[in-house]
Formats: sequence, structure tokens, C-alpha cells
Amino acid sequence: MTKVKLEAKIEALQAALDTKAQEQNAYQGQIDTLNKQLEDLNKPKLTPLQFDDLHGAIEEAVGAFDFDDADNFDVDFHIDYDNRIAIESMSFQNADEIVRVIYNDISDLFAEADAPEDDNQLNQD
Repeated sequence: MTKVKLEAKIEALQAALDTKAQEQNAYQGQIDTLNKQLEDLNKPKLTPLQFDDLHGAIEEAVGAFDFDDADNFDVDFHIDYDNRIAIESMSFQNADEIVRVIYNDISDLFAEADAPEDDNQLNQD
């Protein structure tokens, strides 16, 4: 085989490989989309307006939370090399309170549905 034929064959194989890679990426995209649809299948459905209301409630709850309250944080101080007091570490310690505030604001948007009775529970009585 000549150099030209070998180079042409290499180019043809590379083009075939690129095509297969594009097909593989397309298939992977379809698989990802189908997996997302499968995950969403049993989720409760919300309208775009309900999502907007939910976003607004979360935004309002976080905005109303008092992040300036020093009791929400654990702060460790240290003395810097030039004798200044500095914060060595600071961590937010009141996550359960912010969850409660967000939950309360969101629960005002929805009514709780009655859960259907579980057949297994009926059979155990």
C-alpha cells in the first residue's frame, strides 16, 4: 500500500469513528432524557403558576429569616500575626430553623391530600 492509500484509509476510519461517537452521544442524550422522564413519572405534577408560587414562598421565607442574628452562627476567633482578632471559622448552626420557616411558608400554599389506605396495613389488623 502506498502512503496516500494508507492516509486515505486512516481518514476514512477516523471519519467513521467520529460518526459513531456522534451517534453514541445522541443515544446517551436520549437515555438521559428517558431516565429523567422515568424519575418524573411518579412525582406530583405542578403547573408553572404553582412553581412560581413555590419559588416566591421560598424566596420570601429565606428573605424573612434573620441571618444577622449572631446566635445562628458558631464563630471561632484567633489572634492574627499582627495582634488583630480575626475569625478562624464560622458555621451556620440554625439550619433546622430556616427549614421550619421555609416549610411553614410553603405549607400555606398547599392543602394536604388524604393518603390512600395501604392494603397491607388493612390485612395486618
